[in-house]
Amino acid sequence: MFKVEKKPFGKFTKLKLLNTKTGEFVAIVPAFGANINELVLNKNGKSFSVIEGDENYEKLIKDRWFKGAKLIPFPNRINDGVYLFHRRKYHLPINFPSQNHAIHGLIYNKVFDIERVSERKKSVNVVLKYVYDKEITGYPFCFEVKIYYTLTPKGFECRTVLRNISKEKIPVGDGWHPYFRTGNKIDDLCLKLPSKRRIKVNKRMIPTGEKVLFDRFSVLRKIKNYKFDTGFALPKKEGIASTKLYDEKKNITIIVWQQTGKMKYNYLQVFISPLRNSIAIEPMTCYANAFNNKEGLIILAPNQQFKASYGVSIK
Repeated sequence: MFKVEKKPFGKFTKLKLLNTKTGEFVAIVPAFGANINELVLNKNGKSFSVIEGDENYEKLIKDRWFKGAKLIPFPNRINDGVYLFHRRKYHLPINFPSQNHAIHGLIYNKVFDIERVSERKKSVNVVLKYVYDKEITGYPFCFEVKIYYTLTPKGFECRTVLRNISKEKIPVGDGWHPYFRTGNKIDDLCLKLPSKRRIKVNKRMIPTGEKVLFDRFSVLRKIKNYKFDTGFALPKKEGIASTKLYDEKKNITIIVWQQTGKMKYNYLQVFISPLRNSIAIEPMTCYANAFNNKEGLIILAPNQQFKASYGVSIK
């Protein structure tokens, strides 16, 4: 019932984890940061494409919106690309010049190896691996990351295992940057957030250290023309936090869930691009500028691992 298909995608190969019974699938591009390019899920015999990806190779490698990108070793941005760690100053490459920030990590376009593919009766799984070895002077550390992508009748899941293979402690964070859609206007969809604690930022989108009450979407409420580029702090208790996106016309709810607790995904970023044809719902272990403000930052000792999961389902 479950299998893996391989198809060319320009200079890359696309892996398709497929449920042959329902037609559900997740499409992955291992050679471009383990990017999630498509996700199709099923409700009551109908298939729904719930993630906006890039249609071809050219659009993928030029995509300035980071659709489907994996964000390691930091999600979001680092102020001016500069941070201090153990009393040393480091300079990351600036890849968001309009605000002069480093943004969305260092592996979103790297080549992952396919370590294992498992086709089972009730699930399909692929394990992708990448070893970062001091490739950028602004992050002179080493780590190994394994990403476990799984499709089951319950939906899509990603489990990330990041291990410090340096001889010293290293700062890390993780996140994912999917854009969700139903085919109808985002303004007409309803949103429910798992947090009422909005992270306040300055004009350059750097957190001020203050969190303020934000309960506008504490219950399902139509998005309308609301503008999102907003971070939220979640309760740091062991469990699952879920963001819900409801399309009344199609009668489907997209559920984006993330593990919370110690060294888990305790933050969330929500973003709507100016085109307003999709909405980014981003699980994160830390929030913007975490290498400096330390909010949610994970410090791994040599050989220590971070591991946590998030996923998507519909009902």
